[in-house]
Amino acid sequence: MPTDQHSLLGLAAFVQLHRPDYLRYARARLVDESASRAAVEATLAAVGGRWGDFLRGARPAADAWGQLRAQIRAASPHVDGADPTVGWLYAALPQDAADIALLRWRLSMTIEAIADLMGIDPPAVAASLLTVRRKCSATTLRQLEHRASRP
Repeated sequence: MPTDQHSLLGLAAFVQLHRPDYLRYARARLVDESASRAAVEATLAAVGGRWGDFLRGARPAADAWGQLRAQIRAASPHVDGADPTVGWLYAALPQDAADIALLRWRLSMTIEAIADLMGIDPPAVAASLLTVRRKCSATTLRQLEHRASRP
């Protein structure tokens, strides 16, 4: 865990900024509330435990996003079967493009917000969205916009 006050404040700001969207993403992937919370908390604990390493990296937000993906995969290896549209998305597209599509259409995030959350450049997000639009039918994108009801 970070020890100096400045580093602790940076970690606290990172957690406060990203936790809500991490939870929304985890819920969209896992559906189950407790599994979603557990995956996000495990992610934030891992990031906090290596905060200095994350800050020394070229893209801390991208490294943290990768940690969140790993936690979601660990929570359920067949995670995307809970929502058939989400399952199709992750089967048909590369991981980044599927994440970007989920964040854009299911969670209604802007290009800039997606880029900040995933730690990538906005033009990369925009390019992925164009690819998704070419590979996915309008019907699939509309289904993706439909928010799955929570139990």
